[in-house]
Amino acid sequence: MISSKKALVLSGGGARGAYHIGVIETLVQHGWMVDGTGPDIIAGTSIGAINAAALASGLTVDQLKQHWLAMHTEDVHRLSRDLPSVARPLLRFLMHNVLTSEAHNGVNDMPDMTEGMSTQSVFSRLGALFKARPFRSLLDTTPWRYTLEKWMDFDRINSSTAPALLLAATDLQSGALRMFCNRDRKDHASDMITIDHLMASSSIPIVYPWTTIEEHKYWDGAVLANTPLGPVVDVAGDSDVDIIVVMMTPWNEDPAALRAQLQHLPEDLVQALSLTLDWSLLASYRAALKMLRSYNRLAAAAQELERAAGMTGDDSFRMLNVPRRVAEPIVISPQAMMPLEWMIDYEEATHHHLFELGRADAERALAQRQ
Repeated sequence: MISSKKALVLSGGGARGAYHIGVIETLVQHGWMVDGTGPDIIAGTSIGAINAAALASGLTVDQLKQHWLAMHTEDVHRLSRDLPSVARPLLRFLMHNVLTSEAHNGVNDMPDMTEGMSTQSVFSRLGALFKARPFRSLLDTTPWRYTLEKWMDFDRINSSTAPALLLAATDLQSGALRMFCNRDRKDHASDMITIDHLMASSSIPIVYPWTTIEEHKYWDGAVLANTPLGPVVDVAGDSDVDIIVVMMTPWNEDPAALRAQLQHLPEDLVQALSLTLDWSLLASYRAALKMLRSYNRLAAAAQELERAAGMTGDDSFRMLNVPRRVAEPIVISPQAMMPLEWMIDYEEATHHHLFELGRADAERALAQRQ
């Protein structure tokens, strides 16, 4: 009898990751996964890797909510110490909303360093400063490292009782996708998952510093694989696998339906950046789904060849290592584009809103599945 496994794939999206928690709560309520245990396989990229590791640590929905509601901007990042010291006050002033939260009263007592300076003068001076020393990142994630270490139970993550955990990262120097996993796979021995692997998967290029693991430097996995379906199928092996993908960008294969949401072209830099990021994340899933469908066409062809071999007695028709068909994933995603600021908005009110949005979208997707 063929065994069956369940797999949860969590996409990247920064502070929008609170959306995952509402989805997870609904999956638990519907009995798709057990609270505090998780499904058989969990794959994550960037903030999806964080939530995936938290599930593999054995955290319950209530514990996940508590952690998210207690986490604010100051617990995630701060201005990078790599920046020129004379530029730090100005950048701190310009990035006030990114570096402070309502929970800490949004205090900003920095003087207005731009008074009397033209825009051209400001950026000319900044350009000269950055050319004078190496630049790795705009923000420092040391606070997040300390925050996440309190969430995770790495002994459990690396034990046989935890779900199979897959974390996506991008090799900075080769551009290759690197999947870290707490299980042995065909071409890789298991990895001993640590806080570094979580940081690597969520090291947003330029914004956050790269993470070094065994002399290799890694950036965010979303650069290459926001929703890594292929590695999930590999880990499932010969088992049938029921996959649920959670994305934070609207999913619709009909371009006209997506185009209808955007009646106006981007009108400023923020809107353009938001759209660029969302389309980049969505493109990853489109590529992954295209690969899965090609895999299933190959599986269907292999079955036809197997049937021909049985009818003719000619074993030359048979394929070696016949692939198994994989059911297409259920996608849980919002119906409308999320604001860009939600990617960096670690505010309690936004987290509550995202919890509710995730629950509603999960209920809708599961109802359509029946």
